[in-house]
Amino acid sequence: MSFAPSIPPPAPAAARGGGTFAGVFEASHTETTSAAPAALWALWSDPGRWPEWNQTIEHGELEGEFARGETIRVKIRRGGRMQRQIVALDPERLLVEEARFPGARLGHEHRIQPNGDRCEVTHRVYVSGPMSGFWALMLGRKRLRQSVVGFVERERELLEGDAP
Repeated sequence: MSFAPSIPPPAPAAARGGGTFAGVFEASHTETTSAAPAALWALWSDPGRWPEWNQTIEHGELEGEFARGETIRVKIRRGGRMQRQIVALDPERLLVEEARFPGARLGHEHRIQPNGDRCEVTHRVYVSGPMSGFWALMLGRKRLRQSVVGFVERERELLEGDAP
């Protein structure tokens, strides 16, 4: 059984940072870091380490190999469990995983863009589909906007220590 991802493209610049555009709500944040891509990838590619940088997750567990199409089971701190599927994967560059809701998909895009001895790290959370407005409201648009900033800040704390 093949699984063809349909990752919603980033919204136009006017909608970035948190907004609803053509059936997609998204919140994204990018920062430059001195952390090595391999160190960032080590955090992202081990769902058991996700609680270190994602304050909403209590526990993460991978079923099978870390590969496109595989399932990650997540326990949320505020209660509930979620299954996420890896829909795009390019080691040390890109990870996209999604959960399905009735009428929508909740996705998290993690992106690394090397730039000399530093790299740009982007977290983009999106809700797409005909019910995206409803689910973005239920998940908390403000919380989603704050979470992407928190992900990058926490990763910098973990990987850079006291570095500026």
